[in-house]
Amino acid sequence: MIALNFLPGLLAGTQIAAVVFFLNPDLPFSTASFIRASLLYGGLLGVVSTLALTLPTWRLGHRARRVLPWALTMVLISAALLNWLHPAYYSYFLPSGINVRMIKAAIILTLIALACFYTALLHTVNRRPYSQRTRIGFILLVLASVYFVAERREAFHPRTPPPPLPSVIELEQRPLLLVVGLDGATLDAILPLARQGRLPFFARLIENGAYARLNSFPPARPPALWTTLATGRLPHEHGILDDRIYPLDLLAPDAYIKLLPRGIGFARWATFGRQARATDATFHRSPALWEILDRLGVHSGSVGWPVTYPVPESLVFAFSDHFFGGDFSPSNARPEEVAERGQLFQVEPEDIDPSTLEDFGTRVPYSLIEALAGDLWRESLAGFLLEQGPQVQTVFLMLPGLGTISHGHFGGYAAVQFGGTQDPERQEAAQIVTSYYRHLDRFLAEVWQRAAEPRILAVVSPYGYEAPTGVRRLGALLTGRSLEGFSHRAPDGVLMLLGEGIQPGTFLEGAELIDVFPTLLYALGLPIARDLEGRVLTSAFSSTFLARQPLTFVPSYDTVAIRQRDYQLPKPLES
Repeated sequence: MIALNFLPGLLAGTQIAAVVFFLNPDLPFSTASFIRASLLYGGLLGVVSTLALTLPTWRLGHRARRVLPWALTMVLISAALLNWLHPAYYSYFLPSGINVRMIKAAIILTLIALACFYTALLHTVNRRPYSQRTRIGFILLVLASVYFVAERREAFHPRTPPPPLPSVIELEQRPLLLVVGLDGATLDAILPLARQGRLPFFARLIENGAYARLNSFPPARPPALWTTLATGRLPHEHGILDDRIYPLDLLAPDAYIKLLPRGIGFARWATFGRQARATDATFHRSPALWEILDRLGVHSGSVGWPVTYPVPESLVFAFSDHFFGGDFSPSNARPEEVAERGQLFQVEPEDIDPSTLEDFGTRVPYSLIEALAGDLWRESLAGFLLEQGPQVQTVFLMLPGLGTISHGHFGGYAAVQFGGTQDPERQEAAQIVTSYYRHLDRFLAEVWQRAAEPRILAVVSPYGYEAPTGVRRLGALLTGRSLEGFSHRAPDGVLMLLGEGIQPGTFLEGAELIDVFPTLLYALGLPIARDLEGRVLTSAFSSTFLARQPLTFVPSYDTVAIRQRDYQLPKPLES
């Protein structure tokens, strides 16, 4: 009986191993690796099922064996649910081929689970003993469930696209491009505050530029979405799926898991004490826009963009997000003399001028002060670098503070702005969110004023925040989180364009996250790569610009051939 009670856990471990292989196509899959993973997880869960089933049924004798079919059936039902839910949850994070195969595995598991359920129910209701034929049939169904999930995973072979043809790009004078990422920015906050006159520069962006709600995709994994915005590729293409990866050297040397199964607490029990490793730029499969521009000889700089460690050495300046977390190692900032200067701009929360905080109300949470200090550090450093490197043609800056503020207070802001509540606590939350947008409005106005013409400003966010609604609202009230904002469903982000060639007062319908990359390429007068999935948002540009700049294409930017021309390097940074 103890041996039989081990089987449900073994089956559960085998099915979980299959889900892990489905979610991580990069893991080396073979019969040996699948058996090894099944024994690894099955052995652990087998011990759990043995204890869970043996202890309460020890004195039931042969009747305890009737629990086994039900236990196996429940495992199969759970496995079918996992295979149904994950392709939908990670639809943009997995290649389409593996999504289809996982759904087929779910169909097969569902049919097998129904057959097992009917068999167990029939014998339980009628109190019929399990005949030898029934037992063999049940065993064959269980083995078939293992075979079919393994066969569906083995049937996936990633398509290897043909190598793109070489491309040649003509270098011409480009406008200055400023890309400012505002974590968690949403038009649900910008539009009403701009209409009320509280955000004059955002109002200018709306009236004199083009703007859009960026359709994002769940789940909101910030590293993946910010990398999609920078590369124009979906997560399964650019390779950044989450902020951490989990080593699994027990399965294979140098093996690691990027996507974890959801709903089973996998990270708590199935990583076997292995320390998670932060995802870094070495996992990139697609070049970011600043890397492409750098290959073309367009001098670029990056400040604080997620997943840029180690930073590219060839950029005029580059600071990873880790640098602003206090890691001043050489791989987080280049060149060396600029990295040393970057530390001097650090703003401690205690150093913020009290007058700067007056707009946020009388009770300013320390989390807000920390977020503001981090953004002030990035803002002042980016402004300095832009002034000292006059030949820098593109600057990418990411400010994470708004995301922190929105997470803690956007629910209160929405209750006041859209619900008209007079609750003092929500009024304070609304004031904090509004004041932070006002701070960003002043910063953007200052950057725009200091930028040399011709120039283009792009304000972007790959996802926004929303107030809790429906069941989530009830849960937020019960848990005391009604003031918070939520982003895990990836609400619409923001794209706002202003400057050279942009059509004033244009709302861009149906803008997608993957459209930002080709649109910025076109704004710079560069051809569009045919291997990109996004499209150019041509309605953002004036008819004069469209007539002067026809759409042109190259096979890919991965194999671009640079046509050399005389081009002076930026002058050394002054003290």
